[in-house]
Amino acid sequence: AYWLGREMGLDRRVVLIAAILLAVSFWHLLFSRLGFRAITQPLLQALTLATLLHGLRRDRWPWLAAAGILLGLTAYTYLAARLFPVLLLLALLPLLASRQQRWLRSRQLLMVLLPGVVVLVPLLLYFVQHPDAFWVRITQVAPDTAVSLPLAESFAKSLQMFFLVGDPYIRFNIPGRPLFNSFWGTLLVVGWLYTLWRWSQRSADWERVTKLLLLFNPLVMLLPTALATAEIVPSNLRAIGLIPLIFYLPGIGLAVLLQSLENWLRSRMVTVTTLAIGLVVLLLGSITTDRLYNRVWASDPDLYYASDGDLADAARFLDAQETEDTAVYVAALHYQHPTLAFLSDKYDAVKWLPGSQALVFPANGPALYIFPHNSPLPAWTEPYFSTAKQVAVGTTSADLDAFVAYTTAVSPTLNIAHATNINFGNVITLLGYTVETAYTGETMPLTLFWRVQNTPTLNYVPFVHLEDVWQYRWSQGEADAYPSAQWQPGDTIVQHVELPVPPGAPPGSYRLRIGLFNPDTGERLARLDGDGRYAGSAFILEYVGVLAGPIPDDLPQPPSSIGNQVIPGLRLLGYQLGSSTIFTGDTLGLSLWWEATQALPRLTTRLELLRLDNTGRILLDTQPVHGGYPFHFWYTPQFLIDHVDPRIPAAFPAGEYRLQLRVLDAENETLLKHTLGWVNVVATERLFTPPPMQFKLNAIFGGEIALLGYDVEATGEDQYVLRLVWQGQQTPTTDYTVFVHVLDADGVCCLWQQDTMPQQNQYPTTRWLPGEVVVDTYQITLPDGLAADKYGVEVGLYIAETGQRLQVSMGSTPAGTLSPDGVLAGDVVYVRPFIVED
Repeated sequence: AYWLGREMGLDRRVVLIAAILLAVSFWHLLFSRLGFRAITQPLLQALTLATLLHGLRRDRWPWLAAAGILLGLTAYTYLAARLFPVLLLLALLPLLASRQQRWLRSRQLLMVLLPGVVVLVPLLLYFVQHPDAFWVRITQVAPDTAVSLPLAESFAKSLQMFFLVGDPYIRFNIPGRPLFNSFWGTLLVVGWLYTLWRWSQRSADWERVTKLLLLFNPLVMLLPTALATAEIVPSNLRAIGLIPLIFYLPGIGLAVLLQSLENWLRSRMVTVTTLAIGLVVLLLGSITTDRLYNRVWASDPDLYYASDGDLADAARFLDAQETEDTAVYVAALHYQHPTLAFLSDKYDAVKWLPGSQALVFPANGPALYIFPHNSPLPAWTEPYFSTAKQVAVGTTSADLDAFVAYTTAVSPTLNIAHATNINFGNVITLLGYTVETAYTGETMPLTLFWRVQNTPTLNYVPFVHLEDVWQYRWSQGEADAYPSAQWQPGDTIVQHVELPVPPGAPPGSYRLRIGLFNPDTGERLARLDGDGRYAGSAFILEYVGVLAGPIPDDLPQPPSSIGNQVIPGLRLLGYQLGSSTIFTGDTLGLSLWWEATQALPRLTTRLELLRLDNTGRILLDTQPVHGGYPFHFWYTPQFLIDHVDPRIPAAFPAGEYRLQLRVLDAENETLLKHTLGWVNVVATERLFTPPPMQFKLNAIFGGEIALLGYDVEATGEDQYVLRLVWQGQQTPTTDYTVFVHVLDADGVCCLWQQDTMPQQNQYPTTRWLPGEVVVDTYQITLPDGLAADKYGVEVGLYIAETGQRLQVSMGSTPAGTLSPDGVLAGDVVYVRPFIVED
């Protein structure tokens, strides 16, 4: 710091004060002892600037090259260092302003840039090959619409960390302690303002560089913490790039103050006074920092837990236990917690219970369970440990709770309120569940009982969705309570889920969709029936109760606000409108946000679509929740989000319409009229005349949809296009999924398959009209290296939710009968096979 200050041309007294302040800084001392890689950033920044300024002033290329190398190395230190080049770029602009020295400065900067890029190339190549590594942490902490802290407020809080209110996180600070006290913080502001005033005075270009460094440093290097609105603000860790430049500003402020006193008193004691103040700061600062670090911060109980002290004690306990032939389960905030990985010799034997959200009982043999303070034994687990033996209650020398440990000889008897036997992919079985009624704005307690059948080959995570009977998803939970990498056949997993019930959800009957999915691909683990056939992708738990809860203190805000009073006690808060372009036969995404504070009379909501000349038609007259929860039945006070989602009739004229809402009383008098926006209705292109087909069938599925026929075209080696021609016999009752399976030579599925709604999920069957013809195309590529043979192709329809297939018939032709162009087999049609030749 002292060398850098001198290379910046700062007064020795300023540099001395800065070095002393840095030496006794609690902020810098704490990070220098933590061992975080972030502490290397200030060092490399200081060395980069010092060598750069030395090289610029003396035109020495070895120093310039060294500055480039150090600049490149800075990028390897900490994420916040990515803004250091921005600070440099702003500060170096004066070097290119002078025409007389522009060539010299350009050559010097090139000498810095080239070695810097060479050093940076390995890191850049890694980021090119792994772009997620560059963005992952940025996206985790960056501003997000779900975060309540506005960006301006975050920057203001970050500025306060200098001498008002600092980092609240105990690991990186004494909560709330600013970087400087009021005295030095005031001098910091004085030093910054004085530097700004001096900027206008004529000086050498490198001197202007140093001034810009001092002026921009508190603003640019503060951005890593100011922009991290999704995390703790302010953060001493993310602001580490302020060091060392920030420490020169209080020194400048002190020099200005003493110089003013010298001019006023007409005394030449500035240097002596500065040295005296420096000695006092060094002495008192050392004593103060020692007390803060060793007696205040280090002895804080919160620091013990924030620094994983409980897990460290649990690791020592675990290593002292005899765990051969014993299953070991450790609860922790994170899966495969690094603290235990570093400290425990028995880390490889541990199975993890992240967040204490699950209990696991092995198929046989004893088990040891350790619950650290930061992931304690939850209340819901206590019945399962009623017969367990408590073997340890870990405490520290300061009587702080560290952990609790239990052992079990055999698995306890499970009391399952609702038993099931749901097989998911022959991997895991849902044995049953318990669920409780919940209030809006709270959580729904749900306990799931699983048994592992076979070791999974992929990563699977359980999911739970809260849906209404119209399949609108109100909330979801995807807790990886016991990661599937740890599953062993026979394991019994008891998983507890606190499923959010968001404010605004109408009271009534809901259902839970329960299943498992692969987070890497999004693919769900299939549910199988008793015959091993596909039975859907989830278990649907019907008739789950939700009761009306109190209105939240802070009402959620709708995307489009209105706030109009309809009648005393009822306000239309706003609405949410989906796409402004809608096809006929499709549903218009619309939700209305209401607040009621007293009992309501009979009311009706009316939606109208009006042209520019105010002509049009009534789209819908309804009550909230599709007529199932009329206004006069409401529990009040109540906040409610009503998903209206009207369907545009198939014959509705295309055009631009104004969507208008009316609220009517019992006499159909208008109480409120409001325009919700403009909607472009587009006529769905429909076909009612079948196209020519190679093979005609007229196979009827479930009495609702006919497969009129199909075409098959070979487009290349082992590549085919299959075109299916469907026709609605009546309006389908639900959205069906088409399956096309290419079978192995022995008839086993599948060499190739695709399960999708018609036209690649673009044209659901509920939009079809009776008599409408739909052409559905599939691009099929067979695997390489198939033996010469015939490979069958089966086609059918099923309900994705349950896996139930539609039965197929062909007039009076019974199932299994060979037709000229296909075979009917109960719930599939076998079209002409693909023939692979030598």
